[in-house]
This record gives sequence, C-alpha cells and structure tokens, in this order.
Amino acid sequence: MRSHLSTATQFFRTRLFNWIDRRQPPAKRHVLHRRNLYIFPSLTGFAYLFLVIIIWLLGTNYQNNLILALAYLQISIFVLTILNTYNNMAGLNVEFIGAEEGFVGDKLAFKMVFSSNNRRGVHYITAQWLDCPPVILDFDPDEDHVESIYAEGKQRGWLHPRRLLLKSTFPMGLLRCWTWLNFDATTLVYPSPINSALPPDMVSGNEEEGWNVQLNRGDEFAGLRQYRPGDSPRHIAWKQYARDRGLWSKEYGTPVTSRTWLQWTDFFHGDVELALSQMCYWVEKLSEQKTTFGMHLPGAEISADIGEEHRKHALRTLASFGVDS
Repeated sequence: MRSHLSTATQFFRTRLFNWIDRRQPPAKRHVLHRRNLYIFPSLTGFAYLFLVIIIWLLGTNYQNNLILALAYLQISIFVLTILNTYNNMAGLNVEFIGAEEGFVGDKLAFKMVFSSNNRRGVHYITAQWLDCPPVILDFDPDEDHVESIYAEGKQRGWLHPRRLLLKSTFPMGLLRCWTWLNFDATTLVYPSPINSALPPDMVSGNEEEGWNVQLNRGDEFAGLRQYRPGDSPRHIAWKQYARDRGLWSKEYGTPVTSRTWLQWTDFFHGDVELALSQMCYWVEKLSEQKTTFGMHLPGAEISADIGEEHRKHALRTLASFGVDS
C-alpha cells in the first residue's frame, strides 16, 4: 500500500513540475509574481471558514444582526488575509550566486540572494530544496539578504537540487502561499574518504625532494597524539604523563619521499566507488601533510604539485570521474 502511495506521489509531482516548468523555465534568477505564486487555505484556514459558516447559520436562524455582523467581519478579515499573505511574497527576487563543494553525506550550502521592494519587508518565509531541511527568512525591505540553503550530497558527482520551495502563512496562518522555483544550480560532491594503506611502490623521488613520515609503517618517531583506548603501553609517552600534561601516545612511521603518485591500478580491485574513496582519503591526507603528489586515472592525469588549488583539482577529478557533466 505504501509503495502505491509513493508511486502516486511521484507521478503527481512529475506532472505538477512539468506544468510549472512550462510557466517558468529553469534560471539562475526568479522574481515572484501572480504567475508563479499559488495560494490556498491552510488547515487553520479551513477551520476558520467552518466557524464562520456556523456563526452565519446561527445569525440567520435567530435573525440576530449582531451575530451576522460578526460573521461578515470574519469574512472580511479572511479576504484581507489573502491579500496580505500574497503581498508578503510578491515582488521577491531570488538569485543563485554559488555553491560550496563537499563530500558524500555532507550538507552542501547553496548561496542565494533574496531582495524585495516590498515596503513592509518579507516575513517568515520558509525556503528549502525538495526533501531537504528548511530555512526561515525574515528581512527588511530594500536590502540584499544572502542565505545558505542546504542540500545533502547523497552520491558522488554533480548535485542538482533543482526545486526550491518558498512558502509562508504570514500573517495569520489562515492561508498558505507558496511557489516552486527551478534553479540552474549545481555543485560537485566528492567521494566519501575511506582509510586505506598506501602501497609502498607509490612513492618516488630523491633525497633532494625532501622526506616525510608515513604513519603506522616502520620505527621512525613521527610525533605525539592523544591516547586512544587499546594503544600499546610501550607507545605511551610516560614523561609527558609524569609532568601532568595528559596521556599521550607516540606515533612511528617510515620516512618516504615527499613526492607520491596515486595510481588507479593500485586502488581499483573491482569496485570503482571504493577505489575513488580510498584515493580521496589519500588526497586529503597528503594535502594535510603538505606532500607533493600526482594522480593517474583512466583518461586523466594530474601532475605532481602541492597546495589548496591542487587539492581541489584532484578532488574534482575524482568526483567527476565517469560522470557526465
């Protein structure tokens, strides 16, 4: 039964969005007006109308002008609420200006600029991508308001959140005014880093290029880290503990050259996503260690380099591997 409801909901959404797209195609900037704003009574509004009908029937039945006047007053308030609810959103400008990149499972921020020429400002508007957490907007007129609206990176590659829902029940909650905006907004989702051993034949270079220490391999002292349950007592820094500096463990490793090549053939063993995640881990690890590294992928090669731009270039290459732009 639940699967049938899900299928029916998906079918209805598809038909609805196709109809909306014909009225307003995808763009980086949208202005709200009567062609893309929709308004309908909320549950509170229906209860309010039901109460008005009851009062009107009582006034008619007993021919009581005061009760009828109350019913007409309530109807007038409802009509005025329609206008105020619509005017709160009408004239709102929404523009997509950029998005941050991140890893699978992260909440990625899409930067949107909101502005309105409404002299009363914009109050209590909820903004959210389809099936994502909402953000409440409330700002004064004649000012640009930059807001981050988050979408979850559920899989590696290009993320197109597409549908932005804006809705409001301001000022009385009797009516719901909303719109669906289709934005030409995208960002890249990197593979989720998965720890793996670095094959010893993946390093190259000479002594002039410098050395760093590869952790968990060899007997070279690499530094101290906070104690973790299960660490060997032989690795505990007892001198630090005796000086009341807390419990620390010593880390050891093997000196390797500071130039490393991440080879696809060293990581790929039948699972593409696992290989990309493991390479992603070492891109992050080597960047943190300020180690010069390069990367070989089928159809792509990144020359050895170092720095934040090099890190982002490597992560973007992994994220877009085998994915259509």
